[in-house]
Amino acid sequence: MNRKLFLLVILVALISKQTYAQNLIINGGWVFDTSTKTFEKNKGIYLVNGVFGTGSEQILNWEVFNLTDEDYVLPGLIDLHAHYRISYNQEAYDDTVAMPKIFLANGVTSTFPAGEIEPEKMWDLQKEIDANKRPGPRILHSGPYYGTAAPDWNPDFTEKDIRERVDYWAKRGAYGLKAKGITPEHLAILIDQAHKNKLTVTGHLDSGFRNSVNPQDAIDMGIDRVEHFLGGDLLADTTNAYYSLKQLDPMDPKLEEIIQLYIQNGVYFDATLGTYGAIGLVDSPIFFDWAYERQYFTPFTEKLIEGIKPSDFNALCAEIYPVKQGVLKRYYDAGGLITVGTDRPLLLDNYLGGGIGGFFIHREMAAMVEVGIPAAEVLYFATQQNAEALGIEDRAGSISPGKWADLMITKGNPIEDIKRTRFVHTVIKGGRIYSSEELKNAAKGKLGPEK
Repeated sequence: MNRKLFLLVILVALISKQTYAQNLIINGGWVFDTSTKTFEKNKGIYLVNGVFGTGSEQILNWEVFNLTDEDYVLPGLIDLHAHYRISYNQEAYDDTVAMPKIFLANGVTSTFPAGEIEPEKMWDLQKEIDANKRPGPRILHSGPYYGTAAPDWNPDFTEKDIRERVDYWAKRGAYGLKAKGITPEHLAILIDQAHKNKLTVTGHLDSGFRNSVNPQDAIDMGIDRVEHFLGGDLLADTTNAYYSLKQLDPMDPKLEEIIQLYIQNGVYFDATLGTYGAIGLVDSPIFFDWAYERQYFTPFTEKLIEGIKPSDFNALCAEIYPVKQGVLKRYYDAGGLITVGTDRPLLLDNYLGGGIGGFFIHREMAAMVEVGIPAAEVLYFATQQNAEALGIEDRAGSISPGKWADLMITKGNPIEDIKRTRFVHTVIKGGRIYSSEELKNAAKGKLGPEK
């Protein structure tokens, strides 16, 4: 196929927002091989009925999509801490209008919401996305939070209540569950029942302060993943994890014992490093607004953000950020399992600094590279390793026969410069071709409350 036909494919995407290629061959460019963590010359990527094929299928009417040597193909990114949440005036809701388009436009083809404020609304969104009534990433449901972060949580829930809650959301099709603001007794029940349903559990945990759960104790209970804080005895249980963490020395010899506990138990750590830099208003090119994100807010939301003043929490996270950098690098050097998540709810009552979730995955990857983790490793974390952490490696994470036909195409080699992941121009999810630019244009002016 010549260049004119390639442009015609893009034109169709621009006009209709998406086009579906039932049987497609992608030729040219370079493709990321998760087994070698390198880009290889593309010898042909086959998409058959929404999954990757082998090329041996007996198909006569292949469509062809030609790339140039400047095009680099990656498996669709997976965000394992992808909030759709917006809060204003002490009320919270999940955004189903702008966030889905922004995630998908940035190459994020799968999201684990990490606690849904409005689970039924998110299930309805997923149904509309699956029915191709609106564009968006795959929603790998977490269901509601387990703990006080859930609007309907009752601290007096019995063991029976929690087990029935787990069973209900497991039957609905949740991919995993998340705890936040949970007691040790409730977490142990949650993990046990989730595992009976073959679901993973992650948690925003604490230091053990005021009957919270220290990640070290959660690992003993069998938790699968931990968000934000490695934990252990280095987090004093006389205060919360945030204040305890700022006093931690990343070079403390005792940290090795905690890291080894993760490694020995195969527990994944999602540091959400970049979000602490953003909250801390850290002055770094990583956090510069390269996408002019203010254009995606409603005028009312933009005006609200302009009037927000720095808080004590912003100052605290500025102190925490270098600690988290040191801890993550040491964890990586020891061979710890790392996942990638953005953790960017739009909290207008407790502003978390600039950066919208979909765009922010590129900042998170850049933040990891900045501390000394090779770019190829980070790309692997955001694709194959994230899939393994959620237990969907048979369906996602690499460009392999039989897996979901999810990928992103960007200009330039992200291994040479991780910031090249920001130059996404085309996204394919389940065999559907999307123009990144068109998706972004459709989201402009729609994020946040209108009044």
